[in-house]
Amino acid sequence: MSNTKITTGALTLTALLATSGSAVAQSQLSIGSSSSGSGPYINGAAISEVFNGAQSDYRMSVQTTGGYRDNLGLILGGQVDIALNTLIDLEFAYNQRGDFAEVPMAEAFSTLRQLFIFSVVPENFFVRADSGITSLDEIRGHAININTPSSFTYGLNIALLEAAGLTTEDFEAGTVSTGQVFDEIRNGVFDGGLHVYQVGLANAQQLSSTVDVNYIGFDDDLIARLNEAYYDLLVPFEVPAETYRGQDEPVNTFGLAQVIFTDADADEEMIYQFTKAFWENLQALSESNTSFQGLTLELGARQNTVPMHPGALRYFTEIGAIAAE
Repeated sequence: MSNTKITTGALTLTALLATSGSAVAQSQLSIGSSSSGSGPYINGAAISEVFNGAQSDYRMSVQTTGGYRDNLGLILGGQVDIALNTLIDLEFAYNQRGDFAEVPMAEAFSTLRQLFIFSVVPENFFVRADSGITSLDEIRGHAININTPSSFTYGLNIALLEAAGLTTEDFEAGTVSTGQVFDEIRNGVFDGGLHVYQVGLANAQQLSSTVDVNYIGFDDDLIARLNEAYYDLLVPFEVPAETYRGQDEPVNTFGLAQVIFTDADADEEMIYQFTKAFWENLQALSESNTSFQGLTLELGARQNTVPMHPGALRYFTEIGAIAAE
């Protein structure tokens, strides 16, 4: 073999190795969300974009999943690196409460780790103005949707009704999804609904622009009774006035804290960089997506019974949001 061929071959191999090295320099990561086009999917995409723009060591993409409960298994199975969930489900899984006490992987839940609360989504009680309903107690005899029986929202609504001294026998309980309920109310199938969705949701805006809709709040005593069933994990929330057409006053309700979580084996540096990127770009996220509005550092760094991952704890300690031990 000639020296020219040897040199050429060596140069080609060197180039391939260099190209390969640059290709793997960025660690590929995924964030588990929910179904394509859903609120969690949109949130996951926005968070990924911020993280990717803030550093060059990692590249994150949003992954569609079967929903928040599915995300628990995906994290434990190593199929996604981080994922979204409600604070309540994460806490219940970690402590093996309720439904989570019976699942086969219950013991594995002890490896779950929280990063931070990234959003609070309110419970919305909205009714057609022509229904005459002005309080939760007045749903008796009316058709009110409470979401699909397999959903978290359905269970939450059953607990809310119980706290208010009501059952599904007191009214005509609808069981369609949040995505369907707005058309059903517009068409007069339901007089109203009890649903969890972000402030200013487009479908809710569209409904209030075509039908006179009233948003009804809950008194603090009712919220406190409900919160007993959820170990005080529900968060006080106020829907700002004029969020929807005809809604002239703030609406007192409660919210579900949404969390980003992982498992104990997740890389500390990656989690640190991810946490830092989110909180240093929260204003931009809030301006582009109402899901992140109203979030405070105090709430985001709130510690519950699920241990905080060391990478997130490191960031919050550095900025003084959590006292150093």
